[in-house]
Amino acid sequence: MFKKLAVGIGFGILLAVNFIAIGENNSSNYHSNLLDKSTKKAIDVSKISIGDIKLGMKQKDIIKKLGKPKSRTTKYDDVCYGAYITTWNYDGLEIEGLSNSKNVTTSEVHQITASSSRYPTENGVKVSNPISTAQKAYSTFSSTIDSEKNLVYPNDAYGGLVFSSDKQRRIREIRLLAASC
Repeated sequence: MFKKLAVGIGFGILLAVNFIAIGENNSSNYHSNLLDKSTKKAIDVSKISIGDIKLGMKQKDIIKKLGKPKSRTTKYDDVCYGAYITTWNYDGLEIEGLSNSKNVTTSEVHQITASSSRYPTENGVKVSNPISTAQKAYSTFSSTIDSEKNLVYPNDAYGGLVFSSDKQRRIREIRLLAASC
């Protein structure tokens, strides 16, 4: 009798503490759940591109792919990176590179931000698509929704792939970041 009682109490505690045990999970906190044994991995940002631009590319590669930018600026950032940041601006696309010198030819892309549908990801996801398009295209990677309601596919260096959406759940911006400071 005590065996059945102990099993019943244990099962009751499991159900009370963890709602995953009772079937379908609709919780937005699913990934923070203790029994989540997800096999999804962090995204490898080196394999992602936006508008055929990849992280680590240099100025000559960018210009070869996209042509001359509308504008280019370089400034020293002593707060976050302790490096020179070069920004290349195109219509609906901003590319940032980091370098230890003012020489822009040595700058390597560390962030790409698209706000135009002309610059899809390597999986064809673009601005104006429903957010579900991104969820399907990157479903093998772990994801989260941040405090600003962005769909984030983080990497292991506090960077990743980020999809910002509007109230209609359409993508309004795509950002790829190697690492954050």
